[in-house]
Formats: sequence, C-alpha cells, structure tokens
Amino acid sequence: MKVGTLWELFKTAVAKQGDSVAMRVEKPGAPKDKEGEWVTWTYKEYYRDSLGFAKAMVANGHEEFKGVAICGFNHPAWLIAHVGTILARGLSAGTYTTNSAESCFFVADHCQAQFVVTDTIKNAEKYLSKKTELTQVKKIVVYLEEIPADMKTEHGDYIVTFNDFLKEGAEVADAEIDKRTSAADVGEAASLIYTSGTTGTPKAVMISHDNMQFMVQSMVQSSAAVQSLNCIHVVSFLPLSHIAAQVADFVCPIYFAAEGMEATVHFSRPDVLKGSLPITLRAARPTVFFAVPRVWEKIVESMKAKAKENPNTGLRKKIVDGAREAGKKNCYARQVGGDGVVTYPCKSQAVYQAVREQLGLDRAAICLTGAAPISVDTQDFLASVGIDVCELYGMSESTGLTVISSPERFKFGACGYRMKGVEVKIEHVEGRDKPGEGEICMRGRTIMLGYLHNEEKTREAIDPEGWLHSGDVGRFDDDGMLYITGRIKELIIGAGGENIAPVPIENSVKSFLPAISNAVMIGDKMRFMSMLITLKAKPNLETGEFTDELFNEALEVEEGTTTVTKARESEAWKKYIQAGIDKYNAEAVSQAQKIQKFRILPTDLSVPGGELTATMKIKRTSVVEKYAEEIDAMYA
Repeated sequence: MKVGTLWELFKTAVAKQGDSVAMRVEKPGAPKDKEGEWVTWTYKEYYRDSLGFAKAMVANGHEEFKGVAICGFNHPAWLIAHVGTILARGLSAGTYTTNSAESCFFVADHCQAQFVVTDTIKNAEKYLSKKTELTQVKKIVVYLEEIPADMKTEHGDYIVTFNDFLKEGAEVADAEIDKRTSAADVGEAASLIYTSGTTGTPKAVMISHDNMQFMVQSMVQSSAAVQSLNCIHVVSFLPLSHIAAQVADFVCPIYFAAEGMEATVHFSRPDVLKGSLPITLRAARPTVFFAVPRVWEKIVESMKAKAKENPNTGLRKKIVDGAREAGKKNCYARQVGGDGVVTYPCKSQAVYQAVREQLGLDRAAICLTGAAPISVDTQDFLASVGIDVCELYGMSESTGLTVISSPERFKFGACGYRMKGVEVKIEHVEGRDKPGEGEICMRGRTIMLGYLHNEEKTREAIDPEGWLHSGDVGRFDDDGMLYITGRIKELIIGAGGENIAPVPIENSVKSFLPAISNAVMIGDKMRFMSMLITLKAKPNLETGEFTDELFNEALEVEEGTTTVTKARESEAWKKYIQAGIDKYNAEAVSQAQKIQKFRILPTDLSVPGGELTATMKIKRTSVVEKYAEEIDAMYA
C-alpha cells in the first residue's frame, strides 16, 4: 500500500468498508455482570463525525499545528476527536486520566492546546482550575456527561458537550478542511505521545503520518500470522494516550479496512480494570488481543482463584492436568529452538477451547504483550491452557514497535526479532556492559521526528547518524531474538563500582516467590544490595489501590495469616521470602549482586499510589522517596 497521510488512508478505508462497523461501545448503565446494549459507528459515520469535529475546530478559530488535549477513558468520541484534530492539521495530545491537574495543565500548556476534550466533568475540572493560565484554550468539550447548570452559568459556552460542539461546525464548508488536508505532508507530526515520566518532566514525542503507517506496514510484512488474518477485531481498553493503543485501536483498523478487510474496535467499559474486561472480551471475541503484563497477570490470578473455588476431581482432573502439561510442552516445542514435535492427549483441544471461550479469546489468533517486562511464569501458565502470549518491544520514540514476536516465531523470555525495514544494533560500552550486551539502538522510518519544543533532549536521543538510543540494555541470541537485560538509567552502581541491572534480578526473585507481587532492588552507591517486597493482595476495585487482604498464592504461605499487616510480622513469611532470595543468591554472578536484606512494604505498588506509571512501569525514584524510612532502616 502506498503511504500517504493518515487522512488519505482513512478515506480509502471509508471507500472500501464504509457500511461496515468501525467502532462499537456499550450504552451507559449496562448490567454489571453481563453484556449490555451496543451503539455502533460505521466507517462512514466515523468519517462524518471526525469531519464534523474538524469543522467545529475551524469554526472556533483553530490554528494549524496547535494542540488538542484529550483526557478521557477510551470511547469512540476519543478517536473522533483524535482523527478530527489530525484532519484539521492540529496536534492530538492524549493525557492519562490518572494525571493530576498540574500534569494536565503541563500537557495542555506545552502543546499550546486550543481545545480540551474530556470524558467527565471531574476531568474537565482539572482544566477549569487552570482556566486563567491556559490562555490559548478556546473550549472544553465533554463527551460522556451533561454540563451541570451551575457550571454552565459560570463558564457559559467555554464548556460544551461533545454533540453540541459538533453542531458548531455545521456552517464550515468541506473546502475549508480540504485546504488543510491538501497541505498536509506525510512527514509532519500528527500525534503527540507524552512519555509517562518515570523520571523528570514528560517529553512530547512527535509521531508523523509516515511513522505510523510505515510501522504497521512493517509489522504486517514481518508476521505471517498477521498476514493470515481475515478480519480484525480489537478491544480498546489500554489508554489511548499511549502509542500502543493509538496504533492498535486507530491505525491498524483503518489500515486493514483500507485493504478491504472487516475491522472493528470494541470499546471496553470505563471500569475495565475493576473486573469488567472479561465481559467485553466475551462480547467482542477479538481476533488480536494486546495487553500489558499486569493485565495478563490478572487473568492468570483470576483463573487460579476460580480453580480453587471449583477444583477438578477424578477423570476431569486427569484430563485437565494432562492438557495443561501438554499445552506447556507443545508451546516450547513450537518456539524458536524447539523440536517442533507437537502432540495432544485425548480431549486436550476441548479443554483449551473451553478456557478460551470463557476468557473471550476463542477467536484470538494472536495474543501479545509489551510496554513492560512479562514474567516467563505468566507465559508458562497461559501456554498450559493453550494461549501463547508473544512479546513485543519498542518505545514511543519508535512508534511503539521495533522488535516483534509472532505465533510462528517466538521464544519466551525474548522480545522477538527485528521488523523488516528497521535497523537495530547493540552498542557495547566497555566497563558498563557485559560481553555481548549493550544499549539497543534503532534506525528507520518508525523513528520519531523529535521531542516537541525540546531540541536538546532530541539530540540526546537521536545521534547524528539517525540512531535512536533507547536507554535499554540488551543482546541478540544466535537465533536473532532480542533479550532485554537492563536499563542504563536504572543501573545500580554498588559501592565497589559494579554496574548492576536490577530488572533481571527482580524477575529472578519473583520466579522463586509466587506469593509476592513486586520486588524492587535497592543499593545505588550503597555497601550492599537490598530489596523492597510487596505481597499479592486483593485490589480495591473502586480506587485501583490494594486492600490489606492477601490473595491467591499469598494465602498459602502460612495458614491463618490472611492480611498483609499480619504477614509483615510473621516469621513464616520472613523465612519464605528469605528462602527465595537464598535461591537467587546461589545463582548470583557476583557477591556484589547478592541480596543481603529485605523489607515487606505495607501495600502493593499502584498507579494511584504514585509508584507505577499508567502502563505499569515502576517509578523507581518515587518508590525510593516514598519508602525512604524502610530503606534507611536496612542500612542503619
């Protein structure tokens, strides 16, 4: 397919699949435990409303290349605002709903937003509190709720509903929008992806029309499994402010629709991470499903909990156990380096089908994970029930993907192989990196234009030869599969000067201790390494934080100990964790890398708690600051 602007691609999708369903979302008020009534948009209607949004922007005086800040949960209106902004030659800037008012202000101010789009009044209030400072913002548009009368009285037409905003462009001629789309170039920025800010102020990654389309083209050309799909159905639930969701929920569907294929985005409910995801999955039955590791972990935890509630016995247990054993064995046989010998006991396929139907993944030809490291234990469990989860690697600055795994070519523990049309090299630095390892660098048409208003950081990220320096340390094996072994900025330098990558060590400890949730290695410039440990606990589905109640494997460590509070004082728990650390220490490559002490934290790490980003990456600086007292106690 010829690469043009995203709008040209969108128009081709409308020409090929105009009357087919592009997006669908459940009406508000759906039953909590079952599927509700759906509202749909065809590609023609998607086009109509996106055009309407662009016209409303023009009617309200939008200037080209000025931003539109979108802060809301995934919904067709989010994508309509996003596409409408691109159509008007603006810069769409997604913002996480978990962001504070200060963070929301930073993004809107930084991208010179002239419009703000939110899902709820609560999120709109974050911007209203900064109204006098956001001097360029012309209107706030709310897509899920009506505007309260008192707010309307106070702010007038400064805040409007989504439908009312669309009406404001009715008098704008199509020709006004055509002027902007005709002037647009494939090499200019279309979307701003604000980095999650694990350290410092978020940077605005400028992604072009060409970046996005070439990345999808490369992915298709690099995966036989993707090429064999005959329809695309995806569930939209990961934040659309993240590059992965923008590619999966926006670019991929219109790309495949433009190829003449049925392509539908099914939007999950706003309470998706509070337990409603299985309902959406069963209703949508996606053909491709991408989730961050924490979501896959929750799926596994849920399956284990249900298995305990309804244990299999007798012949059924024998069939299920045999199927699980074969599932894992066959998965490894299919992996790169496996012997390729795949055999299934009687009725195993029926077991896998039943599990996949219950999860809503019975049509999922491709299951993927990325954005953060996934444990091989999680992949192993899912493989045992017939689900191969393939890992991806990339970053916002590389339009989300550089290295991929595919059902026909994958290996657990590895992120995959280099995509076609993209260069990858390992830049080794003597004294910092182990033999064969180094910083992962990328080059090609997927690399960002740069950071908006930040030339200094752009030059730091992209060298004069065009190589994007990821900051991640990795290696390729003899099969061409990439492994991530650490991150330069996260390297811990011990008192003796040894560079230590914490992530592999944390993953190793977690593999020995199934009852713990997170392990955070401490020891930068300290005389020995230590670790902060969190236990598996039930989440508070309303707040996203965690309760004091232990969950799943954590309940098996000591009979009668059912809370984190009691576990922190328990000798049995201390012995359990120490035993796992001892197993890791026996494998440690040097004395400096051994864990000497640990502390159990009072609660698990979470987004609301400030220790995790929206994509579940650990904010190490925040963890160290928040738990300084516990850390100091270990080194006293």
